[in-house]
Amino acid sequence: MKIEEHSHKDDTKKTNESPIMKSLAFYIVSLFLSIIIIMISITILVTVVLLGYKLILYYLYLIFAIISINIAIMAISLRGIMHIYTMFISHAGNEKIILVSRPESRENVDKPLGKEILTTKFFSQTELDIIDLLMKNHNAMLQSAIVASSGISKASASRAIASLENKGVVSKRRKGVTNEIILPETYFK
Repeated sequence: MKIEEHSHKDDTKKTNESPIMKSLAFYIVSLFLSIIIIMISITILVTVVLLGYKLILYYLYLIFAIISINIAIMAISLRGIMHIYTMFISHAGNEKIILVSRPESRENVDKPLGKEILTTKFFSQTELDIIDLLMKNHNAMLQSAIVASSGISKASASRAIASLENKGVVSKRRKGVTNEIILPETYFK
């Protein structure tokens, strides 16, 4: 029995590791390594010049190449860190919503800390139809396909999608002349 509990704890640790956090750690480590390599290269260059040794042009080019490559790596790392930072800032205010179709089943749903559980009474029938359609189509569809397959008018679908987007349930991404509507899988159980 204890072996099963222990393995279950290990599984939860593995699922809690976020690929975003791994990316952030990678960018930070690469940034610091680049800074260290640049500092070492400059130190070697200055030491050689101050000691009065003649520097072969080949070695000078090599040191400048090392420095410029590491400056590029630093720039890429800083860009990656800023991208992850903006993702955290933009998602900080979004609250996850758990949609429960039957009010009596609310006891079976684990409520995330600080999050609200919404039932179907918080959505119009059109919104529920769009959510259902998205769930049946792997959580993403073009807005034009939603209109075509649901029988909802273009204006009603547009209003319902805007309402769902304001509630933080779906997100829109531009795809040519239409939008792709995305329903994050983590929002629904």
